[in-house]
Amino acid sequence: MDVLADILTVTRLTGHVACHTWCDPPWGIRFEAAPKVWFHLVASGSATLVPAKGKPIALGPLDLVLVPHGMGHVLADQAKSAPLDLEAWKKRSPKKPGTRPRTELLCGSYTLAFAEIHPVLRLLPEVIHLTGAALRGHPVIEILLRELQDPDIGSERVVSRTLEILFVLVLRQWLDDNPDATGWLGALRDDGIGRALVELHKDPARAWTVASLARAVGMSRPVLARRFTQKVGETPLGYLRKLRIDLATVLLHDTDKPLADVARAVGYTSEFAFNRAFQRARGVPPGKYRKSAIARA
Repeated sequence: MDVLADILTVTRLTGHVACHTWCDPPWGIRFEAAPKVWFHLVASGSATLVPAKGKPIALGPLDLVLVPHGMGHVLADQAKSAPLDLEAWKKRSPKKPGTRPRTELLCGSYTLAFAEIHPVLRLLPEVIHLTGAALRGHPVIEILLRELQDPDIGSERVVSRTLEILFVLVLRQWLDDNPDATGWLGALRDDGIGRALVELHKDPARAWTVASLARAVGMSRPVLARRFTQKVGETPLGYLRKLRIDLATVLLHDTDKPLADVARAVGYTSEFAFNRAFQRARGVPPGKYRKSAIARA
C-alpha cells in the first residue's frame, strides 16, 4: 500500500503541457494565478523565474520549478524583460529550434479533480526549485522530452503518465532536502507512523481505535498517539475522519450509490452520523454536494 499513490489516485492529479518552446533573448512569458500547480523545466539554456512575491530565481540547464499554489509569475531571460501572456506567446513562438543558441522550455501544469481534498499541496512552499543536478540523467526527463520532440502513437498517454512520475520525483527530492518536514508527507518516511498511515488507507472503514491501530503497527498506544500527532499534525482518529470524508466525496461524485451505502463504505454505522460529519467537513450535506457535482459536470 502506497499512501502517496493512493491520494494521487483519489484526487486525480493530471499533468498538462502548456508549451514546449525555444526562446531568443529578450523574452518573457507571463503565467497568471490559477487553481493549478504550475511547473517549468529548462531543457537547455537558462531562465529567470520572477514570482508575484519573493525574489527572482535564476534557473540553469535541467532546473525544474514547481509553483504548488498557482501563484502568478513570469518566466524570462532576465527579470526586467517585458513578458507576453502565455496564450500570446504560444501564438507567436516558433515551435522548432533555430540556428542561434536558445533556451528550451517545457511549461505546463497539474490539475486536480478534487483539489479541496488534496493534502499534499497544503504542505508545500510557494515555489520548489530543483537544480539540474537533482534530476540530471533521470530517464523520466529524457522520455518526456523525446515524446514531445518526436511524438508517436500513444505519445499523449506517455506524456501524461510521465508528468505524474515527475510530480512524485519532485516531492521525493523536496523531502530529501527537507528531512524535518511535518505533516503526513514527512511522516511517510517515519517507519512506525508511515505504517500506521498505510493501515488507515488500506482499510478506512474499519472501526479503528488508537489502541487497535497501535497493535497493528507494533507500538504502544501512548507512543503512537504522541508520535502520530507530532509528525502528522493531528490525532490518528482525526486523520481517519478526514480520510473517510475524502473517500466519500469521490464516491458521491463518481457513483449513484445510495447515501446509506456510501456511509457504510467509508466506515459510518448510520446515515445520520455520515450526514452530520460530511456537512461539518464540506459545509453542505452529502445529498446536496452530489447534486451540485452533477450540475457542474
